Amino acid sequence: MEAVRGLFSRINRLIPEIEKPAKRPTLKEKLAWTAIVLILYYLLTQVPIYGIPKETIDYLAGLRVIFAGASGSIVELGIGPVVTAGIVMELLIGSNILKLDLTDPEDRKFFQEAQRVAAVFFIVLENGMYALGRYPVGGTLQLFIIAQLCIGSFLLMMLDDLTSKWGIGSGISLFILAGVAQRVLWEMFTPLTTSGGRVIGVIPALIKEGIVAVYRPGMPNLLGLVATFVVFLIVVWAYSIRVEIPIAHTMVGGQKMKYPIRLLYVSNVPIIFAAALIGDIEMISRVLWMRMGSTATGVLKWIIDFLGTWRIESNGMIPVSGLAYYLQRPFSPEYLFLKPDASLVYLVVMVLGCILFAKVWVMTAGMDAAHVADQLVKQGIVIPGRRASTKIMRRTVENYINTVTILGGLLVGLLAALADFSGALGTGSGILLAVTIVASFYEALAKERAMEIYPRLKKFFVGR
Repeated sequence: MEAVRGLFSRINRLIPEIEKPAKRPTLKEKLAWTAIVLILYYLLTQVPIYGIPKETIDYLAGLRVIFAGASGSIVELGIGPVVTAGIVMELLIGSNILKLDLTDPEDRKFFQEAQRVAAVFFIVLENGMYALGRYPVGGTLQLFIIAQLCIGSFLLMMLDDLTSKWGIGSGISLFILAGVAQRVLWEMFTPLTTSGGRVIGVIPALIKEGIVAVYRPGMPNLLGLVATFVVFLIVVWAYSIRVEIPIAHTMVGGQKMKYPIRLLYVSNVPIIFAAALIGDIEMISRVLWMRMGSTATGVLKWIIDFLGTWRIESNGMIPVSGLAYYLQRPFSPEYLFLKPDASLVYLVVMVLGCILFAKVWVMTAGMDAAHVADQLVKQGIVIPGRRASTKIMRRTVENYINTVTILGGLLVGLLAALADFSGALGTGSGILLAVTIVASFYEALAKERAMEIYPRLKKFFVGR
């Protein structure tokens, strides 16, 4: 094991890394760096891949909300490879294949190094597979296309690192929010038309088409716009629900107070991981079918058929069988009646996936009962009527945290799936992600502002 740790450590040192600031940045500096990252992200989405044919079909259109990429750009796969690395590491930890005690600084350091190495590995693997299947031009040009895609994904990885150390929140969340906002605004207001002459944007369509724009299958419509606001309100309501643990602070004379734990304790991470895992399966199925679907035989043909077969239409690729068919993202309420079998499978997989990733993420993120109890005791917080003990505090908070972790994972998975069925603009799960990301950014801003006004709070939040 020591040899493996040493190998990953040496490889990690070869990967460029953003240095941590010597002094904690001010709120203005954090906002400035976050804005710079966002601008750079938008610029990267406009850098085209040199050497590919100009095409109008976006084969990954259904995955854009989660992967935050842009068709035909060097960030075509977006954050997909980086998130995939996170998924693999989470599953290795959760299944005890990789046995690490994340309360141990050395184990946590190894976990972070392994995750960076895995991210680079998946950047090369996924971009290489995608380019070979999507742009089979061959020769030196093929390698050049793969190199461009790898550079784009690596730059997004570095921007995520820059955001987490110098900005606010995470770059992955920022990119997803930017993509969802862009898509919603586009589907609401764009006056552009399809090849058939129909206006794409909901508002211009209402003006031009009138009542016909209330429901337009396969296109943004008024019902989808209404669903967007309904999903928004439901997510805001769910995000505001909290349970409170009675505590007392020994440093202020045993004053009694409440320690709030949000019902959506797991936030949006399980949705990102579950949706990205489904997206990875879909992308692999697309690539294999496009590249070898008509020539494969034997075991390879069975694998391709199991993952999914596709039909190419004017507006994209449609899965017709296999896992890709059952895991395809719903697009409207009509989908429930058109494909009830696929709808049920998607719902179950999304809910179970979110519960699984919620449990694992709480552990790897240091938000499990042991970590929380230890932090509270160090801050002089006790349970009223009981002695100050990490063990007692852990037993008390364990039931709360275990409950909200499972319920939170179930709730976000259910909300994401049902929101997708609603036909909301930007996809239902995209709206859910956007709302929770905005809420987490707001909380981060409030905490940063509070630490600037009351410097003593810095020790409470960051321990220094």
